[in-house]
Amino acid sequence: MTTEIGEFEAGVLGHMRKDLPIVGIIGRPNVGKSTLFNRICGKKKAIVEDTPGITRDRNYCECEYNGLKFVICDTGGLEINSKDKTSLSVKKQIEKTIEESSAIIFLFDVEDGLLPEDEEAIKFLRKANKPIFYVVNKVDTEKKMRALSEFYALGEEKIYAISALHGRNVSELLDSLTHTLRSFSPPKNGEEDEEEALKIAIIGRPNTGKSSIVNGLIGDERVIVSEEPGTTRDAIDTMISFNNRKLIIVDTAGIRKKSKVKTIVEVKSIASAIKTIERSHVVNLILDATEGLGNQEAKIAHTALNYGKGVVLVVNKWDLMEGKVKEEDYLKEIRIKAPHASFCPVVFVSALKRKNLEKIFEMDIEVERELRKRIDTPQLNKDLERIMEIREPPSPQGKRIRIYYGTQVGIYPPSFVFFSNFPELIPQNYKKYLERSLRERYGFLGTPLRLKFRKK
Repeated sequence: MTTEIGEFEAGVLGHMRKDLPIVGIIGRPNVGKSTLFNRICGKKKAIVEDTPGITRDRNYCECEYNGLKFVICDTGGLEINSKDKTSLSVKKQIEKTIEESSAIIFLFDVEDGLLPEDEEAIKFLRKANKPIFYVVNKVDTEKKMRALSEFYALGEEKIYAISALHGRNVSELLDSLTHTLRSFSPPKNGEEDEEEALKIAIIGRPNTGKSSIVNGLIGDERVIVSEEPGTTRDAIDTMISFNNRKLIIVDTAGIRKKSKVKTIVEVKSIASAIKTIERSHVVNLILDATEGLGNQEAKIAHTALNYGKGVVLVVNKWDLMEGKVKEEDYLKEIRIKAPHASFCPVVFVSALKRKNLEKIFEMDIEVERELRKRIDTPQLNKDLERIMEIREPPSPQGKRIRIYYGTQVGIYPPSFVFFSNFPELIPQNYKKYLERSLRERYGFLGTPLRLKFRKK
């Protein structure tokens, strides 16, 4: 028996691939939902920590088991009777998961036993009239196996005893799950669109309005919005269509300064954000208009550009600054603080008032187009001659540097190789001059360039 697992770039019902059944994992906080999610996905996609309430948003992953593809959905901890604001938001997310799911895994913790909260949650779930798999987690010893008897008080014929951490009996659960899911109609030939989607990372410090922007863009409360900093901790993928282009939006945990990173959860969240940058095409760096661009944002932009990603600077909460400062003056300040991102476009928006949000997508698509731009070699060398006529290469150590010709060797980002008699002597300031000259002629908006110099 083999299991093939692949990451699912997906989103809310209505935007995600409708040909695959969805399975929601639901249960109280800290029963091991994210551990089971990661076990089924075959990778550490969700943050796992022995602290209640780590997962708050819906997190998706596409899986293939025994030839059947399906989507597994991790959810926040269900606290059925809690009136806490965040708990109510999580419950709302879970309700949406139940609605879109073809089957549900309800997870218990054998160490806690069958609690009244579990029984209340099951009554809540049964109203949806969906297949429910009752799974008791953390059963990794014979003694714990004997503790299963109380769960049969639920009146269910089958109780699955597993250890998500060690993988014990997870295959038995998946066998039964996929058998049930096979009743889901398969896709018709030609329905699936194979076009590669544009991956867009949403990055920034906590509480800059990243999740509000995501929710405003996709028109669904896909990510919990809270005034409490650091609500989003996992990377959350959402697929949408905009102007006939598939986009995958990834919201991430806010990146804090190292001095403010106090818990292992925050460390893992930062690592998740960096991985999100790595697998994206374009990074939307969200700024709080009332705070401006600080050293942390400048470093994030530098990191994204070093990874070869396109960058769009998004100034959120601009409604709070209107009448106080002009856009052009604010833009000048950004350019002074982040000169290395001077070629990155800036979009002024208000997530609260849903103002200019679509311009973000428009700019993302334009920047991605620049990332894959190619310059013909004859045109490049014709322009290279003019560039060197305007400013000749220097002659360090009495040696006259010549750059004979250049060619583009790659995209994502655009990469060029220039051949010279003394490539090792070309100073950094002349390399910067060449880069600026290429941008003046070809654009490359929001796009880093890779310039390499080799000996002819």
